[in-house]
Amino acid sequence: MKLYPLLLASLLLATFFIPALLADPCSAAFIPGNNITVERNGMTWNYDEKITDTEAIFFRNLIDKDTGNNDGFVNAWEILKMEVLLGDKMEKSIEEKSDVKLNATSDPVEIKDVEFWISKDALGRTEKSSAITNGASVTYSFKEEVSPGTDIWLMGTPNSSVTITLPLGLDAEVTEGLDNKSLVFENNRTLLRGNFCPEKNITLSLSENESLKAELLAMELNRDKSAETKSVNESGAGENEAPTAGEKAEVSQSSGVFKYLLNKINQSLNGA
Repeated sequence: MKLYPLLLASLLLATFFIPALLADPCSAAFIPGNNITVERNGMTWNYDEKITDTEAIFFRNLIDKDTGNNDGFVNAWEILKMEVLLGDKMEKSIEEKSDVKLNATSDPVEIKDVEFWISKDALGRTEKSSAITNGASVTYSFKEEVSPGTDIWLMGTPNSSVTITLPLGLDAEVTEGLDNKSLVFENNRTLLRGNFCPEKNITLSLSENESLKAELLAMELNRDKSAETKSVNESGAGENEAPTAGEKAEVSQSSGVFKYLLNKINQSLNGA
């Protein structure tokens, strides 16, 4: 039976070989989610996981037994120690089997930081079955900046939900392993949403963001059109009075600065 590289509390629970967890890592008792933000020189992978029902009872007992005094009650100090334990296990697991690759290799990817936290909902009697929501964040750096043509491979929990924010100026020309895919454009960046495929992991093939380039071009055209309209209106209002040298310079300088910025952005998008 395949043991998926689960994260958060299920990473520890899996070491006890819970049959239900091994058979279905996204069962009703474990509801994981992923939020990935990719930059050109690194990325952040935020996880959240909701544990419910008998597995929530098991997890509370695990905290009390492994990092507490086994008195049937979970306190804040025991939770803190479990956060450290799970954070260490999570980092070791990723180091042993990387969950991020660039162009089919993990060599350019380095783990910079791992944070883990357990909800205060875990506090109290160990026999409570109320839900516990845990979270974690892993920060990576890239030895080589990603650019058009780079393939990013992501290994996540099968069927778990995921949101991927791509770097400014980049799109994903090809996506594999992302079920129920949807695409939105927010704050000049492409966001991909969906689920990790149960059969394979996600691969993104990066390309230039044509939507951003088109938007910048439209902004330049609208700006030039507005300047032209303003010039015509001022000419009519002044009864054919010619604009002063200062007015000409002002329009020219404004348009020139915008075109300079657009040119720099295009150079960046084209990898110049």
